[in-house]
Amino acid sequence: MSENEKFEAPPGWRLSTFKDTFGGHAGPFYFREEGPTPGVGFFSRSIHANLGGVIHGGMLMTLADMSLFDICFRKAGSFRGVTVTMNAEFLRPGPCGCFIEATGETTAIGKRMLFARGLVTAEGKALLSFSGSLKRID
Repeated sequence: MSENEKFEAPPGWRLSTFKDTFGGHAGPFYFREEGPTPGVGFFSRSIHANLGGVIHGGMLMTLADMSLFDICFRKAGSFRGVTVTMNAEFLRPGPCGCFIEATGETTAIGKRMLFARGLVTAEGKALLSFSGSLKRID
């Protein structure tokens, strides 16, 4: 994939419309279409890589953090919130030139706190496992 190539969303995914946010500048990110199965992903390119030529850990953590919200949103409905905790285990390097996605499940949904866990994968291989908590804000 060239850096100037236009990427189309994979079937069943849509491009994020939040272009002027941090996520818009870090990505662009794609979200799985409406439904019960969460999913956030991006096409990995050299701009997402570290000096070693693999996807920067911060990019994978950003994807995981965005996925926490998507996972909880699909279970709890729309809410405003902030990340309180984020835990991650890096399992293998993220390759450039492919679609990397994150999905997962909620582990608890409370009145003020939401908890979820998930997995970041590329080409069928696990790159990062994560868990975290979100706090609803008014």
